[in-house]
Amino acid sequence: MTLPRNLTRKTFAVAGFAAPLYVVAALFIGWSEIGSAMAQLGGGRFAAVIALSLLNYSLRFWRWHGFLEAVDAHIPWRRSLEVYFATYVMVITPGKIGEAFKAGMLRDTDGIALSRGLPAVMAERIYDFIAVLVLVAVGALYWEGSFAGALVGLPLGAGAVGLLILVRSARIRRLLIERIARSRHFGDHKVGLDDALTATSTLLAPGRGTIHLALSLLAWFCECAGMWLICRELAPHVGLLESIFIYGAATLIGSVSFLPGGIGGTEAVIVLLLSNVGVAGPTAAAIAFIIRLATLWLAVVVGLGVLLAARRRLFAAAPGADS
Repeated sequence: MTLPRNLTRKTFAVAGFAAPLYVVAALFIGWSEIGSAMAQLGGGRFAAVIALSLLNYSLRFWRWHGFLEAVDAHIPWRRSLEVYFATYVMVITPGKIGEAFKAGMLRDTDGIALSRGLPAVMAERIYDFIAVLVLVAVGALYWEGSFAGALVGLPLGAGAVGLLILVRSARIRRLLIERIARSRHFGDHKVGLDDALTATSTLLAPGRGTIHLALSLLAWFCECAGMWLICRELAPHVGLLESIFIYGAATLIGSVSFLPGGIGGTEAVIVLLLSNVGVAGPTAAAIAFIIRLATLWLAVVVGLGVLLAARRRLFAAAPGADS
């Protein structure tokens, strides 16, 4: 179950569509404004933002490899790294659904059952969503613009706790796994639902779950901190907590919008919230442009690089695996 050609083509079609979209946006903002913003930010500060994004990716990879170890899916670090980062090309699929093919690649290349790989993918999405929700809740408590405050922050925090409790329900977990197993991409492959349910329970257990959630919070805080570094130069009155709220809220809305990679929706929310705290429109748009280059599009570039470098190993069938 390698990446289907039609899904791969759609992924690159999205990238091909987004590139001119960004060019049009840049023309609307003004090349001079973007150039001035980049010059004001400076190469050193931009490199620091990139480094924070790479730290985000590294922490989430560490968590991913830990997921595999926890469900007895033992593979070498190099193989795990190749599979994990190669599917970063798929972050511009709606809802990042393309990343689910990590499970399929593990099955084909290393003979790891889908009942082990799919729970790891599902746990990634669950912990990422809860972590960003918690960060947004904290940021909302200190947000001085519209759309937030304690009336928003407290329910969001309660929602994060409620979601964590909900996904620990065996019935809910079974429904999620059955939904994935019935999808057209996995429907032709046998998924041991009972084994998958047991593996998912292991990954969401309270003790191990605390560590995974802490890693997730730290990983997503890194990208929020990258947003703050950009704002420190281009909009100094926007502090760390405001940056956490803006980037976290934009990420959440981009995800639930089911737009490919949140393209358009995420940027619009960043601009809206920055404008809400007095950042001029062109500056807000430039900040959105820069942070998305350093997060979403950096991930696509990293994924493409790993995919090209390791394509022969990634698509080599494991002995005895179905073609």
